[in-house]
Formats: sequence, C-alpha cells, structure tokens
Amino acid sequence: MLCGWRLPDSRLQTVIQPELLSTRITQKLMLQKHYSAPAKILTDRFLMGYSDSRRAKEVTPMARLREFDTDEVMEAVINAFWERGYEATSLADLMAVTGLQKGSIYKAFGDKRSLFLKALQSYLDRLYSLTREALGNPSPERAIAAWFQLLSNTAAQPGETKGCFAINSLIEMAPHDPDVAKMLEYQYSRIGKLLETVIANGQKAGIFRQDLSAQQLQQMLVVTANGTLASSRAAFLKPHLPNITESVLAVLKA
Repeated sequence: MLCGWRLPDSRLQTVIQPELLSTRITQKLMLQKHYSAPAKILTDRFLMGYSDSRRAKEVTPMARLREFDTDEVMEAVINAFWERGYEATSLADLMAVTGLQKGSIYKAFGDKRSLFLKALQSYLDRLYSLTREALGNPSPERAIAAWFQLLSNTAAQPGETKGCFAINSLIEMAPHDPDVAKMLEYQYSRIGKLLETVIANGQKAGIFRQDLSAQQLQQMLVVTANGTLASSRAAFLKPHLPNITESVLAVLKA
C-alpha cells in the first residue's frame, strides 16, 4: 500500500526486487512469502530505502505510530487522579488505567506531574463549558437555577463519593504547588465573571436583591457551589442537596 493505495501482486513484485534489498530484508520477505501473498503495507520510508543507483541499502523501519486515542487516555487519567488524588496515584496505576507503557506515557504526556496538570486543565475546561452553557439562559433567575441544578444533580448521584476534582486538587495540591493554585485561581475568576454578569442583569431587572453588590453575591454563590460539590463525598449530606437550588434563589431574590 503506497500512500493509502494497495498495489496488485504483480506490481508489488516489480517494486520490491530482491537484489535491491539487504540480505536480511530479502530473507525475511522470502520466508513470509510476500511475493505470492496479498500485498503488505509499504510505507514511504520503506520505499525510500532504495537508492537511485539501484544498489542495496539498509532499510530503516518506520517509527511505530501511536495506537491509542488521546481523549480516551486523558479520560482514564482524569478519573484516576480524581478518585485517588495526586500523591496516591502511582505511575503503575496510570499504566494500568490507560493500557500504556511508561515510555509511551512519558513521550506523549511528560512526567506524572505534567500529566496531572494536563488532566486537571482538561477537567476545568469541561466544567467551565458546562457552567457557561447553564448560565447562558436569558433569564437570570433560570440561569442561576440551571447552574445549581447541574451542581446538585452531579453531587447527589448515589454511590458517587469522589467529590469534585477541582476542589480535591485545591485541598491537596494548591497549598504547595503554585501552578495548580494559578490554574484554580483562573478557573474561579472566569466562572465568577459569568456569575457576576448574570447577577448584575438580574439586579437591573429588579429580580435580585440590590443591597449587596453583584460581586458580593457571586462570591457567596461560588462558596455555596464549592460546598455543594464537596458534600458529594459524604453520603449523609446527599439528601440535602436537591433543595440547594431553591435556597439559593430565595437568598438572591429581592
């Protein structure tokens, strides 16, 4: 196959001539009966092993392409760090959940810490996208309700005790890892801006209270949201979570 096209057997014999190959390659091809069997895959690098003068030349095999789905691997990594935390997740754990060898992990993602940072950023980006979608409702009241409903539904899932990957990382890593702290600070900042805009619109419409600034109210909501997500780690708190949306709106309304 050349650039995705399969060559007929007759053409394959014309392209691959034993005298143009090294002894080792010739013997291997003869043993595998490549001349009579259906054509095998030929790479550009394989064909480039021949010189214009038609002299035998040692063929350098093409580097093996990555045979894994990056998104699937990242999903497995996120879940591993999310469930165990950074310190408790070993390289062996990451190899087990991804099915990759140590060398492949290092080559594709870097060391354990680099992989953790990539996983955390991926999680934060997803969380931000969901938040922006929920808060995109043109009604300020419905926007806040949609966001807290998303959080409470996630936290109240039966048997789910992993909590929030962002909050877990905030507790475990942020106090002594400046990079993690910076990532989380930016996350809270961009979500806070979305909330503040929605609250300000609600205040202008006379829906939300105005004795506190939009900034003060959004800070209150962020702290409440963190508590909601953190509560998912405790089974005895889960029954209270479905009511959190109604309580938040009651506090916000004028």
